[in-house]
Amino acid sequence: MLEPQATENLIRQHLKEHNLLKSKEDQVWEIRNSKVSGRGLFAKCDIKQGELIFIDTPMIIGPRCYQKYLPMCINCYKSGCTLFSCDRGCGLPICSNECENSRSHIEFECERLQSWQPTCGSMWSMELLQAVVPIRSLSLSSYQRDLVRTLQQHEGPLHGREIELLKKNISKAIDPEDEELMLQVCRAFDTNAFETAIRVDDKTSISLRGLYPLGALINHSCLPNTRHYFNDRGFMFTRATVLIKKDEELTGTYVDLIWGTILRRNALRCANLKCFSYIFPDDPLNFKSSWTCRDCNVKVSSKQIESIYSALNTMINNVLSEPPRNLLEFIEGELKILVPPVNHLLLDMKFHAVSFFGRTEELEWKNLSDKELELKAQYCNDLIKILDQLGCGDCQKKGLILNELYCTKKEQLSRKLSSDKEEIKLKINKELTEIADKVKKILECDFEAADDFKNLNVSND
Repeated sequence: MLEPQATENLIRQHLKEHNLLKSKEDQVWEIRNSKVSGRGLFAKCDIKQGELIFIDTPMIIGPRCYQKYLPMCINCYKSGCTLFSCDRGCGLPICSNECENSRSHIEFECERLQSWQPTCGSMWSMELLQAVVPIRSLSLSSYQRDLVRTLQQHEGPLHGREIELLKKNISKAIDPEDEELMLQVCRAFDTNAFETAIRVDDKTSISLRGLYPLGALINHSCLPNTRHYFNDRGFMFTRATVLIKKDEELTGTYVDLIWGTILRRNALRCANLKCFSYIFPDDPLNFKSSWTCRDCNVKVSSKQIESIYSALNTMINNVLSEPPRNLLEFIEGELKILVPPVNHLLLDMKFHAVSFFGRTEELEWKNLSDKELELKAQYCNDLIKILDQLGCGDCQKKGLILNELYCTKKEQLSRKLSSDKEEIKLKINKELTEIADKVKKILECDFEAADDFKNLNVSND
């Protein structure tokens, strides 16, 4: 693994090539050895909450290597349309003559695949589509290849599946040096890649994976101090969610902020029917730890806890397959009895409800009852409170929930216009303005929130 300064030099060259490089004086980050894992990014100076830390762009971007994702045009990434096999014989799907004749398609994958002679004949191959990312790596420059080699890489037989898919669908052998580079890229992707999205038309975006070398150096924390988002061209923007002091490590999160993990000290109801307290793990960092009720001292084994969680997950999956209104009954009934207010399962169900109500068919705003609006607003406030208690700062999830709270209160206000007193309307309007300001501060330029922003801006005109 390269020393931090050598790694930083390569990354600065990457940023310079894409006109994203700031002067050394204006750069607020630097690479150092990390106590968390290998190397990391550290603050060169105090970084304000909400401040833009860096913009990164992918060295390589392409389709994800999973069967569940729909096929797409290899050039423009359009999906859900008629796809044809490239006439040049590369075995990849394209949607038009323009995409087939695209210089990037021809140079990055088409010519290379032609030389290996795909075995799919006149058809296009889903397996070759899934293997495009390592094929594209063969077009990397010398310094870019060095940069790939500096990144941490998972090793083992599970990493490099794309190479096996490729070799299975071509008739000619791959040069050993090329195969070694492609394997390194696959391993680097498995360790460092980000899910990103590219807008393919006015209404549609497509999920892709990209290797962002600067973003890859941000280590994980359950209490991250940064958040990232992407614009419609795939650029990654990273901002501070809290005030970051000089010399602090910049961290992100690899999981949902309200997911349950052993570090979050998940709690379940005590199994003693005469007791109404909660049970907690005796050793939160040990997955085999027993759990004890704080009031009656009843002990529960880790296997029993696993069984309880398994049963709860079965119940939840069943509810999620039913009409959405059943979700509210489940949250307000069984789930509140079975788990405490801060349990990740309850929080996750509240987030589902916040996402569904007002946004899905038959649950448009006009179809929601006053009680359902009240519960949605309550769930929004509950989730925001938890995120604040976790120290998540101005994270993306908070911005999205605040936007839902804004829309909910706006709907509540529209129903009160004819009945409430003027001072109540003014109070709600003031609250709406405050929420809108917070949403704009957090989600400004966030590609995933673009449509919501359009609605929010119109509402404030």
